[in-house]
Amino acid sequence: MSAVDQIDKGIFYELDANCRISYEALSRQFNLSANAIKKRVTKLQKCGILKRFGIWLSLGMIDAEMFVAFVTTDGSNDDEVLITTIGTNPMVHRAAFLSSGDVMLFGEYVGAQGLADLSRFLRGLDGVAQVEIHTLLTEKGGKIEFKPLQLKVLRELRIDARMSIVELAKRTGLTARTIRRVLDTLGGNKSTTRAFIIRNDIPPENRAYSEPIHFRTIWNLNSGGNISYVTRITYDENQVEPKKLVEWLEKQFPREHWYSYTSATEPILFSTFVVDNMNLFERIAHGIKRGPMVDQVEILVLYPMRHFKGLREILLDEILEQAGA
Repeated sequence: MSAVDQIDKGIFYELDANCRISYEALSRQFNLSANAIKKRVTKLQKCGILKRFGIWLSLGMIDAEMFVAFVTTDGSNDDEVLITTIGTNPMVHRAAFLSSGDVMLFGEYVGAQGLADLSRFLRGLDGVAQVEIHTLLTEKGGKIEFKPLQLKVLRELRIDARMSIVELAKRTGLTARTIRRVLDTLGGNKSTTRAFIIRNDIPPENRAYSEPIHFRTIWNLNSGGNISYVTRITYDENQVEPKKLVEWLEKQFPREHWYSYTSATEPILFSTFVVDNMNLFERIAHGIKRGPMVDQVEILVLYPMRHFKGLREILLDEILEQAGA
């Protein structure tokens, strides 16, 4: 990729694990100056890969499951109307058209009834011929009952997730020491502890650990001259674990492979790759077919993702409003 190198990719991972991580902490990890890190973050923002920073509830806070869904259409629908309508459902937080004309979407649902409601909603859309939903294996994060000081800080972080401690103290009337203590309980002060090439099959937005709040980035990998696409990889679950397969993908394609989602119901990986040349699609696909116990590979070319206010953001705002924070 011409616009993004391996260090940029690592910075992206760390910001997506905790968008409040400081430039100083990143500089120590990547052996660069804080100013050099800041310039790289600015580059990622200017080229559109990093759209903004934000916070929302962990999956564990609302007892939710993550999903990916595919909506096949009969071609009779208006594309803009369809994807806008899909985004009105609070269970959907991002969606994109595939080059085939189908739609790929991500979100979260709560319980069996939530899954049923989601399926019914998607099947009921005009022009929809088929719906396929996969629950994803995820780390759910922690679950707590928010205290008044936490709510006061969260209200400001909803405005700016990277707001400085000095500014947070000024806006809340709390001391800097109290702000740090509150952030510790929410996960916003945690130090980075991982290598920048992620060695598991949990994609960025699901790496929540035990924290009740996600401090995340909103991103678009189809930016800066890059082409993002998904490979649907069917594997032999009796012969290989998905984690081992993801590790193999990272080793074989260290720059191109960004993350993978694992279906909880079928032996399928949905792996995202980023390249700067469509000619690489076939080479990578052939390479994946030589992978350990890979049965089938399908390339899904994505148009830019549309982001929506999802269930975890909506419920966090409801909590803040009810608390009067």
